Amino acid sequence: KAANKLIEMQMLKKKYLKDHVPAGMGIGVSTDEQIAMEKADQNARVDLAKEIDAQTKALIKNFKEDVSDEIAEHFQSTSKTAVSQRLNGATLSDVKVETTADGKFKVYGVMTLDSDLVSEYIKMLEQQEKKEEAEKVRAAAEKAYAELDEIEF
Repeated sequence: KAANKLIEMQMLKKKYLKDHVPAGMGIGVSTDEQIAMEKADQNARVDLAKEIDAQTKALIKNFKEDVSDEIAEHFQSTSKTAVSQRLNGATLSDVKVETTADGKFKVYGVMTLDSDLVSEYIKMLEQQEKKEEAEKVRAAAEKAYAELDEIEF
Protein backbone atom coordinates (compact mmCIF):
# COMPACT_ATOMS: atom_id res chain seq x y z
CA LYS A 1 0.00 0.00 0.00
CA ALA A 2 2.82 2.41 0.89
CA ALA A 3 4.58 1.61 -2.37
CA ASN A 4 1.37 2.42 -4.27
CA LYS A 5 1.09 5.87 -2.65
CA LEU A 6 4.76 6.56 -3.33
CA ILE A 7 4.43 5.57 -6.99
CA GLU A 8 1.22 7.58 -7.31
CA MET A 9 2.91 10.72 -5.98
CA GLN A 10 6.02 10.19 -8.13
CA MET A 11 3.82 9.88 -11.21
CA LEU A 12 1.98 13.07 -10.24
CA LYS A 13 5.30 14.92 -9.92
CA LYS A 14 6.40 13.54 -13.29
CA LYS A 15 3.14 14.76 -14.88
CA TYR A 16 3.70 18.28 -13.55
CA LEU A 17 7.28 18.28 -14.86
CA LYS A 18 6.17 17.12 -18.32
CA ASP A 19 3.76 20.08 -18.34
CA HIS A 20 6.68 22.42 -17.47
CA VAL A 21 5.33 23.03 -13.98
CA PRO A 22 8.21 22.85 -11.50
CA ALA A 23 7.34 20.24 -8.85
CA GLY A 24 9.00 18.55 -5.91
CA MET A 25 7.97 15.58 -3.82
CA GLY A 26 8.57 15.01 -0.12
CA ILE A 27 7.82 12.39 2.50
CA GLY A 28 7.53 12.99 6.22
CA VAL A 29 7.13 10.42 9.00
CA SER A 30 6.34 11.13 12.64
CA THR A 31 4.10 10.06 15.50
CA ASP A 32 2.59 13.56 15.20
CA GLU A 33 0.65 14.21 11.99
CA GLN A 34 1.50 17.93 11.89
CA ILE A 35 5.23 17.21 12.26
CA ALA A 36 5.00 14.58 9.50
CA MET A 37 3.30 17.20 7.30
CA GLU A 38 6.04 19.76 8.04
CA LYS A 39 8.75 17.21 7.21
CA ALA A 40 7.03 16.36 3.92
CA ASP A 41 6.72 20.08 3.15
CA GLN A 42 10.42 20.74 3.79
CA ASN A 43 11.53 17.70 1.79
CA ALA A 44 9.27 18.69 -1.13
CA ARG A 45 10.62 22.26 -0.99
CA VAL A 46 14.22 20.98 -1.29
CA ASP A 47 13.26 18.66 -4.15
CA LEU A 48 11.40 21.49 -5.90
CA ALA A 49 14.43 23.78 -5.60
CA LYS A 50 16.60 21.08 -7.22
CA GLU A 51 14.15 20.71 -10.13
CA ILE A 52 14.05 24.46 -10.73
CA ASP A 53 17.84 24.62 -10.60
CA ALA A 54 18.08 21.85 -13.23
CA GLN A 55 15.58 23.58 -15.52
CA THR A 56 17.28 26.96 -15.08
CA LYS A 57 20.69 25.47 -15.93
CA ALA A 58 19.27 23.98 -19.13
CA LEU A 59 17.85 27.35 -20.14
CA ILE A 60 21.06 29.22 -19.26
CA LYS A 61 23.07 26.77 -21.38
CA ASN A 62 20.90 27.64 -24.38
CA PHE A 63 21.04 31.35 -23.64
CA LYS A 64 24.85 31.21 -23.66
CA GLU A 65 24.86 29.27 -26.93
CA ASP A 66 22.14 31.21 -28.74
CA VAL A 67 22.06 34.66 -27.17
CA SER A 68 24.88 35.76 -24.88
CA ASP A 69 26.59 35.20 -21.54
CA GLU A 70 25.27 38.55 -20.32
CA ILE A 71 21.63 37.54 -20.91
CA ALA A 72 22.27 34.18 -19.27
CA GLU A 73 23.64 35.92 -16.16
CA HIS A 74 20.67 38.30 -16.02
CA PHE A 75 18.25 35.41 -16.45
CA GLN A 76 19.97 33.44 -13.69
CA SER A 77 19.71 36.32 -11.21
CA THR A 78 16.10 37.05 -12.23
CA SER A 79 15.10 33.41 -11.83
CA LYS A 80 16.84 33.06 -8.45
CA THR A 81 15.02 36.12 -7.13
CA ALA A 82 11.62 35.00 -8.44
CA VAL A 83 12.07 31.42 -7.25
CA SER A 84 13.24 32.30 -3.75
CA GLN A 85 10.28 34.65 -3.28
CA ARG A 86 7.80 32.01 -4.47
CA LEU A 87 9.37 29.08 -2.61
CA ASN A 88 8.79 30.95 0.64
CA GLY A 89 5.06 31.02 -0.09
CA ALA A 90 4.75 27.59 -1.74
CA THR A 91 2.67 24.92 -0.04
CA LEU A 92 1.97 21.27 -0.69
CA SER A 93 -0.66 21.07 -3.39
CA ASP A 94 -1.20 17.30 -3.34
CA VAL A 95 -1.08 15.30 -0.12
CA LYS A 96 -1.65 11.66 0.84
CA VAL A 97 -1.52 10.47 4.45
CA GLU A 98 -1.28 6.94 5.76
CA THR A 99 -0.70 5.34 9.14
CA THR A 100 2.20 2.90 9.41
CA ALA A 101 2.06 -0.44 11.23
CA ASP A 102 3.86 1.10 14.21
CA GLY A 103 1.28 3.90 14.51
CA LYS A 104 3.21 6.71 12.82
CA PHE A 105 1.84 9.10 10.25
CA LYS A 106 3.47 8.98 6.82
CA VAL A 107 2.75 12.02 4.67
CA TYR A 108 3.49 12.13 0.94
CA GLY A 109 3.34 15.56 -0.64
CA VAL A 110 3.90 17.19 -4.01
CA MET A 111 4.66 20.90 -4.10
CA THR A 112 4.32 22.85 -7.32
CA LEU A 113 5.47 26.30 -8.26
CA ASP A 114 3.31 28.25 -10.66
CA SER A 115 6.16 30.18 -12.17
CA ASP A 116 7.07 30.74 -15.77
CA LEU A 117 10.45 32.32 -15.22
CA VAL A 118 11.15 32.82 -18.89
CA SER A 119 7.89 34.73 -19.42
CA GLU A 120 8.68 36.92 -16.42
CA TYR A 121 12.15 37.62 -17.77
CA ILE A 122 10.85 38.40 -21.27
CA LYS A 123 8.25 40.74 -19.76
CA MET A 124 11.01 42.48 -17.79
CA LEU A 125 13.09 42.93 -20.99
CA GLU A 126 10.06 44.28 -22.85
CA GLN A 127 9.35 46.75 -20.07
CA GLN A 128 12.94 47.92 -20.40
CA GLU A 129 12.29 48.34 -24.16
CA LYS A 130 14.75 45.60 -25.12
CA LYS A 131 12.44 43.95 -27.65
CA GLU A 132 15.26 42.44 -29.76
CA GLU A 133 16.82 40.77 -26.70
CA ALA A 134 13.38 39.55 -25.61
CA GLU A 135 12.87 37.85 -28.99
CA LYS A 136 16.30 36.18 -28.77
CA VAL A 137 15.50 34.95 -25.26
CA ARG A 138 12.08 33.69 -26.35
CA ALA A 139 13.69 31.69 -29.19
CA ALA A 140 16.39 30.27 -26.90
CA ALA A 141 13.79 29.33 -24.30
CA GLU A 142 11.65 27.52 -26.87
CA LYS A 143 14.70 25.51 -27.93
CA ALA A 144 15.57 24.71 -24.30
CA TYR A 145 12.03 23.61 -23.51
CA ALA A 146 12.08 21.35 -26.57
CA GLU A 147 15.27 19.77 -25.23
CA LEU A 148 13.70 19.39 -21.79
CA ASP A 149 10.76 17.57 -23.42
CA GLU A 150 13.22 15.03 -24.77
CA ILE A 151 14.61 14.30 -21.28
CA GLU A 152 12.77 11.52 -19.43
CA PHE A 153 12.08 12.54 -15.83
